Amino acid sequence: MSLAAASSTPGQGPRQRRGIAFKKPPTTLRGVFAGCGTILNHPSMASHVLSLTGKGSTPRDVTLVYLGTPSYDVPSKRVAQTSHYVELGCNVASLDVVLEAPTVDHMRSMIDGADIILVSGGNTSFAIRRWKRLGLDVIIEEACLGERKVVMAGGSAGAIW
Repeated sequence: MSLAAASSTPGQGPRQRRGIAFKKPPTTLRGVFAGCGTILNHPSMASHVLSLTGKGSTPRDVTLVYLGTPSYDVPSKRVAQTSHYVELGCNVASLDVVLEAPTVDHMRSMIDGADIILVSGGNTSFAIRRWKRLGLDVIIEEACLGERKVVMAGGSAGAIW
């Protein structure tokens, strides 16, 4: 008997256990997800993430939106994780949502302009609760899994959400 079958309630498949419905994993997500956030601070990782956008050798045409919510929007974390993108010529913007709640229109505008969404490491639970409260989780999901296929990158908490 498989582990999925052993842990399933009778009459339920492996995606529905103990009353919890699991989403089917996406098959079209483009991204880089690291167990440790500092791995993404390496210059070669920035080049790799940029290559996933399909914009070739023109980083100045790439817009990266940084979500530092898991690290409470601390500026030093943002600088450490985005400096290589800035050096390569990318447009980097930060969508800070911890201290003040931006409007849905502002969040949507920022995410709609993104080619890459980079999420910091930190407190996963806090970030997810905050994004759900603001509706940002849906905006991110639409951008990454919808027609635009925005590249997602994150380390630690940024890879979990």
